[in-house]
Amino acid sequence: MGRKFFYLFEMICGFLFLWLTGLLSGENVWLNSMSPVLYGRDVYISVSKLTESVSDGLIGSWVPLWLTQKERAAFSGNGVNELYPSDSVLAAVYAENHPDSEGGDPGADGVPVNSGAGQASGDEAAQAVNAPVASSEGVVYTADMLKDYNYFVNLFYAIDSTTYAPEGLLDAGNFMNMDLSIDLQGEEPKVLIYHTHSQEAFADSRPGEWQDTVVGLGETLKNNLETRYGISVLHLTDTFDVIDGVTDRSAAYTYAEQRVREVLEEYPSIKVVIDLHRDGVAESTRLVTEIDGKETAQLMLLNGLCRTAANGPIEYLQNPYLTENLAFSFKIQAKAAQYYPDLMRRIYLRSYQYNLHILPRSLLVECGAQTNTVEEVQNAMPLLADLLYLVLSGN
Repeated sequence: MGRKFFYLFEMICGFLFLWLTGLLSGENVWLNSMSPVLYGRDVYISVSKLTESVSDGLIGSWVPLWLTQKERAAFSGNGVNELYPSDSVLAAVYAENHPDSEGGDPGADGVPVNSGAGQASGDEAAQAVNAPVASSEGVVYTADMLKDYNYFVNLFYAIDSTTYAPEGLLDAGNFMNMDLSIDLQGEEPKVLIYHTHSQEAFADSRPGEWQDTVVGLGETLKNNLETRYGISVLHLTDTFDVIDGVTDRSAAYTYAEQRVREVLEEYPSIKVVIDLHRDGVAESTRLVTEIDGKETAQLMLLNGLCRTAANGPIEYLQNPYLTENLAFSFKIQAKAAQYYPDLMRRIYLRSYQYNLHILPRSLLVECGAQTNTVEEVQNAMPLLADLLYLVLSGN
């Protein structure tokens, strides 16, 4: 009899271990309860949902989720690792690109301090013309052409394996009919550009030169929008991924959100928020195309769907502007297909939020990768300015 109780006790302990570590439930109850500040989550235990949780956990994965929970968790509801390699890989890439550097952060010195909103004069605004787009054999998509859901999704999107995109969420007809144009006139800023990961540099970036980082790209994009289209832009050059000399890419989204909301409170005229990044890829990958005779880095837009394949919507990560975000990136992608067919990679859909919940017209742009040259990524900025103007002006 004692041995039977011992076996029963072992079975109960084993089940509790599997549940607490997330193998069965899909949620790491142990880490959530022990480190609520780190993982930014509350623990919800519901007997009524136990069967559903076990089913989701078994279907989702047989890998103990406590091994990957940190990458799936969030600081104040923001994604942890996005699309990038680990910090050690990034450090190795940076060291290879900057052999004379003594470990300083690229772009840390000499960055213009919060470039103010562009003061486009009336004459400059009057000179703004329609986007000088490239002549091409691009495609003008219609709702009828994209009515087949599978065709539409495969054409426009790359969906991360952790992410679930239900059919009703991606609706080409709805996206096309949504008016996302804004009033582009006036001296008050209409567009905010910032960089959650401001330290991102490129293959031939010079050490200590902010112009050779994503911050430099932001300044070029700002100048194109202002001088060519008369759109007043505020470029936020704050550093969010290095705090007290320590790189912390995970918490950068939290710090960035706080600062961006402060700026929006100060400038309620801002209707568009752009988080400009560069991707991290294998060293053998080259994200480049030729447009108008120039080697140009390819761009990729990213949307966070606030839901996972295993468990559906993430309760603590919701976005009231998700549909508008998706429509905004779709419209830019469709304009690119019309005018610059080879410029864009497919829109990347992932589980988390990425601060896209701040405004309806929030955009996360990946410009090339660490394998691109500064010239290649800079060549993409006028084209991105064209696409933004076309969508925001309603042309």
